[in-house]
Amino acid sequence: MNREKKTIRQYFRLRPLEQLPFFCHPVYMFVAIWIIMLGTLELQVSWSTYPDRALGLTVFLISVLAMLAGFAVTRQSDDSHFQPALERYSIRIEPLRKSVLILGGCSLLLVIYNYVSFGLPPIAGFLGFSTLDYQEYGRFKQALQPMVSALFLNSLIESSRWRRWLLSAFALGIMLAYVLRGPLLMAMAQAVILWSIRSTVSKRKIYIRAMIVLLIALGMITIVGNYRTSQDIFFSFMEIKPEFKSWPMALLWPITYISVPISNLCWIIHGAHFTQPTLSFLYPVLPSFWAPANPHDIALSDSHIIDGVHTYLSNYYLDFSWFGIVAVNFGLGVLSAFLVNRERISRYLLISPVLLSAMGLIFFWDFFIYLPTLGQLAIQAIIQKHCISSARRVTVPVALRPRPSPAA
Repeated sequence: MNREKKTIRQYFRLRPLEQLPFFCHPVYMFVAIWIIMLGTLELQVSWSTYPDRALGLTVFLISVLAMLAGFAVTRQSDDSHFQPALERYSIRIEPLRKSVLILGGCSLLLVIYNYVSFGLPPIAGFLGFSTLDYQEYGRFKQALQPMVSALFLNSLIESSRWRRWLLSAFALGIMLAYVLRGPLLMAMAQAVILWSIRSTVSKRKIYIRAMIVLLIALGMITIVGNYRTSQDIFFSFMEIKPEFKSWPMALLWPITYISVPISNLCWIIHGAHFTQPTLSFLYPVLPSFWAPANPHDIALSDSHIIDGVHTYLSNYYLDFSWFGIVAVNFGLGVLSAFLVNRERISRYLLISPVLLSAMGLIFFWDFFIYLPTLGQLAIQAIIQKHCISSARRVTVPVALRPRPSPAA
């Protein structure tokens, strides 16, 4: 019986927060992404880039202060007399494999359905075959994305090496076939975060390997981006200035896709006029066929706004003006403190990578209030509950007795 239990369980120890790299801490991640956003905005690679850097800096300061306020309030409300205990966890392999097989089977069914209904996936265009554009191809992608993302993330904790490689390659293959650059980037980020939580190597080695993964991800994104949009069309559509057209596309793609959304947000703040509160920030939670018309089409029709992305803040500003910016960042601070308190980042090792990867993509879109993200979070919460359990608790004593006075 003991031997059987050993074969179906995999054990690991919780990695304390202070031993995690900075990108596993939501506050450090938040500030780092904002610094990168302001840095790329400063480069002014596009003719449409918002010229006044002061507005971007103002939004940054308001966002960071509101986020830190939410973080501080929630951290102070936590019971500081109780120190989280260090625990040894186990992964129940059999229910994990059943969950992964269900995700893989459902994903395969949707892929087959789309192939029968729409033909070859968009990646076939690489080989010269006729196929639909990635935006027009397929149905039920809002269901396919969370299942494939969860399949990839959960396959990484599989004990069998060949299962791990096969299932993760299958999930990434679907993302590549559908030319899903955003989910692909999130999947790579989640993989690095999950590995950092479970790894026992030093921080230095974690940073080196994370840098290697980042370079690979940039290469893959560049290849997919060049397929989705040819270089000449990219220069024209993004209105790239002549002095930047000689830059390597591996640099120009990420710089442009980080600077354009923050520039668009600045143009929205500059030109939009708040009249009454709306709830457009909730529309990404709805299935695509239920989402109503955007009430801010006029504000978004500014000729300077390109590519249709405006960071995580645009909908909140359009719905509630500056109060929306303060409120959403305060909420992110509360969420960050919840993850940091009691080592939840490591304890919820299947949930926290999803939230941290969404934090890492705030420069592009609001992936927190987004149906595929919420779908993956629901899947991860179920698997976390049924497949991850505490194996042994190590009590950490906390001194509660006051120190004796000098007179004593």
